Amino acid sequence: MPDWVEGKIKPCPQNEADATYSAAITKEDGGIDWHQPAVAIWRRVRAFHPWPGCYTRWQGKLLKVIEAEPLCQQEDTVAGEVTALPGAGLGVGSGDGVLRLLAVQMEGKRVMTAEEFLRGQRGLIGAVLPD
Repeated sequence: MPDWVEGKIKPCPQNEADATYSAAITKEDGGIDWHQPAVAIWRRVRAFHPWPGCYTRWQGKLLKVIEAEPLCQQEDTVAGEVTALPGAGLGVGSGDGVLRLLAVQMEGKRVMTAEEFLRGQRGLIGAVLPD
């Protein structure tokens, strides 16, 4: 900006032939595709926070992923399969690696850490979350 203010940069019009349009983001764009790499899902979680947010479903209800981080593990994972991680962590298999869930929000509930959520969800470990 300082160079532009001082007149060192001269503006030039955009070439309209090279311009592209992007579709508006909708709530449905926040749905998680567990077949994508963990890094790609992690980027979507960050990009779509706070709106539209990233989500999956658990027991017929919306489960928002508020915060996560990718774990690049070499072991084979099943896309969408929930696994226990060392230290009471919660991970979900993806197309490439595991996405560690750090904070989640079940539909109608408060935001909580993944560890808190896991304590109240019997049968979550080993379940496969839908795309």
